[in-house]
This record gives sequence, structure tokens and C-alpha cells, in this order.
Amino acid sequence: MPGRGWHSLGRKFSSDLMDQPLKVLCEPGGGRTAKTVLQCYQRPDAGQLRKAPEDCGRARDGNRE
Repeated sequence: MPGRGWHSLGRKFSSDLMDQPLKVLCEPGGGRTAKTVLQCYQRPDAGQLRKAPEDCGRARDGNRE
């Protein structure tokens, strides 16, 4: 697509695979640093933002057992 460069591909890759370890996301991008991936490439979607508090509550409740 015109106007879409490597940065947009890196953002899609890093955002789609957000559940993978950070090291996995850094290596294929030419050795990007973790800071670069987190600050420039990863973008959470609305579903992830809604799900995070639920997951936190489940983890907290699970630790009480």
C-alpha cells in the first residue's frame, strides 16, 4: 500500500504479538531494543484494555488460595 513503510509493519507485528515475550519481538526487527518496541511499536487495542483489569482481578483472587 502506498504510504505504508517498515514502521507500520513493525507496529502491526509488535502489537499483534503482544502476548509473546519481549525478547521475541525485538530480534526479528533487526535487534530493536525493548524500549523501542514498548515506546514506538506496541499499541494495545480496545479489547486488551478492557480485559486487563479482569485478568488482574483473577490473578489477585488466585493468589489467595
